[in-house]
Amino acid sequence: MAANLDQRPRDAQTAQVNQNYDIVIVGSGLVGASLCLALSGTAKSYGLSIALLDAAPIAATTPTSAGSLDGRATALALGSRNLLQSIELWQHLSSHAQAISAIQVSDQGQPLKSDMQASDMQQEALGYVLQNQSMAQVFLEQINQRCGGFVHLIDQAQVTAIDNARQNSQLKYERLGQFSTITAQLVVMADGGRSDLRQQLGMFDHIQSYDQVALVANVELDQPHQGLACERFTPSGPLALLPLPCFQGKHRAAIVWTQPIERQSELQQMHDDQLLLEIQQHAGYPMGEFLAIGDRQVYPLALSVAQEQARQGLAVVGNAAHTLHPIAGQGFNLALRGSFALAEAVLKACKKGTPIGDLANLNEFIETSRWDQNRVISASDKVMKLFSSNKRHYSVFRQLGLLTMQQVPLVKTIFTRAAMGLDVPLAKVLVMPSALSSDPSNNSEVSK
Repeated sequence: MAANLDQRPRDAQTAQVNQNYDIVIVGSGLVGASLCLALSGTAKSYGLSIALLDAAPIAATTPTSAGSLDGRATALALGSRNLLQSIELWQHLSSHAQAISAIQVSDQGQPLKSDMQASDMQQEALGYVLQNQSMAQVFLEQINQRCGGFVHLIDQAQVTAIDNARQNSQLKYERLGQFSTITAQLVVMADGGRSDLRQQLGMFDHIQSYDQVALVANVELDQPHQGLACERFTPSGPLALLPLPCFQGKHRAAIVWTQPIERQSELQQMHDDQLLLEIQQHAGYPMGEFLAIGDRQVYPLALSVAQEQARQGLAVVGNAAHTLHPIAGQGFNLALRGSFALAEAVLKACKKGTPIGDLANLNEFIETSRWDQNRVISASDKVMKLFSSNKRHYSVFRQLGLLTMQQVPLVKTIFTRAAMGLDVPLAKVLVMPSALSSDPSNNSEVSK
């Protein structure tokens, strides 16, 4: 990553450095970085300065390539692709993406299933699958190439306090033994589902445990997947299979398997061959045979929604605002729409000439995000409970639902458009600035 590094001594024990920004984003992950890019056109046009902070070394989050069977993947809805395309970012991601040409939904042990085809929707794809580390690399490369004049990347920065009880919010952080204070019209918390900052500010969340865990891993297939994605509902929990791009001639898919929380230790310790066999028995063979499995992650599942997502000079986005069950793959898509809604609110404030951190200017972002969150969270929660139950009448409801989708085209179209994210208006933001010609000077504070 090209950058002009801050040369202040790293062995300093205490220092006070005051810097003023218009916007500070805490968290340079997928949500924070995409928000920065969604804001970049507005920042360039209206002369805004942005600081992007992260507690981890930023260089360590951008590997040169995604491993064959390692690394988490995300399903991007077509609506999310359209958002990224609207700021001219998608063209840099498309080479890393696997198009989803069809989705098959089935209930293990039951005869009925539902198939959705991109061709039926007159679209080239229902969505796309990208590995997270590929997206992160592209996002940060684009920030570096296009935002050098107004974005300051600060890694290994542990935020210690935020104070918004003033005209501008004040943020304090510690980096490599040096303590700094910066101010901003707007501080955005995009620091993940366990946001300590949000908790410190008393912006509490409502948490509902599902008493389930998700096993996430990538598998090698014995045949091409043809762009097929599968959602398989089993007695022990739903199982999602997502197509991945080929890697060194190997066909791959990503797996998200929901299981009872009592199995967490067992799933973490199970031998690869045994795990593959059990997953295959539940999934069947819509993608062929599983040959190998990569690194696995097993983590508890819960629904978490921040009860307060904006204050004067403060906003919360991404997992810090809401964490969903992965059953429908809507978590990042919802977060991306929230980031763009916030970027649109900033643009409107700039056009009006009003302070971007004013709660009055953030109200539209709150209203848009809450409406979107409520419908997606409610739908995901209801589907999870319907398809995770072993009760007989629930099975009847599932079969009726699949039959209706197959036999009533209008119902299938409505459901498919919602899954594709096409039932939500696109936020209107400015495109990214042109790439810098050479040697961007972004005044970054990033470790080599």
